[in-house]
Amino acid sequence: MKTKIIMPLMAIMLLLAACDRQQADEAAAKAAARAAKASAKAEALAAVPPILHQTIINPDDVFSVVRNGSQVHIQWVPNFSSCKSITIFRNGTGMSRDKKYKAAVLPSNRKEYDDTLPDAKAYWYWLAVTIQDGKVKNIGPLRVPSDESNTANYAPISDDFEFAVHRDSDSSVTLAWDLPNTAKYTSITILRNINPKFHKKTNPRKIVTTTKEWHGEYVDKLTDSQADYWYWIDVVRENGSTLTKGPIKAEY
Repeated sequence: MKTKIIMPLMAIMLLLAACDRQQADEAAAKAAARAAKASAKAEALAAVPPILHQTIINPDDVFSVVRNGSQVHIQWVPNFSSCKSITIFRNGTGMSRDKKYKAAVLPSNRKEYDDTLPDAKAYWYWLAVTIQDGKVKNIGPLRVPSDESNTANYAPISDDFEFAVHRDSDSSVTLAWDLPNTAKYTSITILRNINPKFHKKTNPRKIVTTTKEWHGEYVDKLTDSQADYWYWIDVVRENGSTLTKGPIKAEY
């Protein structure tokens, strides 16, 4: 009788011990994975160019902008290859609070970019460098003067493609786009908001759909049948340059 009782108890104890070992092994594996991730993050941050750790960055120490008619050559000195990406912005005022046009989204190993301006006016440029931890360092602005001769062949960039918005009913909107099929596209993103003015944090736009197809149609199902809706299309070409249109109100 004692043997019959002791054997099951021993089996239970061995099973519990095995479970404890398994849990300990899993905990150790998770701890090792966390340590490796933290180490990789620390190495990535350590590789970030020292200038990005400065509180105030003089843009002249980082990049230059040179205009030739409608073309602007942008070149930067630091090696940002350890970062995630580089985005180029511009506007006509040089004020950060004013709306900025996203001119290009580039891989971090790029060192220069040629932008095409839509008119002869003066423009201001920023570099936005995204670090591996997701933080963005904005550098700028630098100014290119107006094209006083105004001899370049200027054309609004958004004229290169079509984006149509039609409200079919209280609950749906049909979206159609047609871009030049001579280019390759990294992403074509359609966004919407119930207000033509938006803010990334307090009033962000919602992504409706994303594709790489240069020509297409999409039916957006609305969540509020009584609300007005505005739409944007943001296009990133394979060379990093961007196209955008909007806001366009969905109307019957």
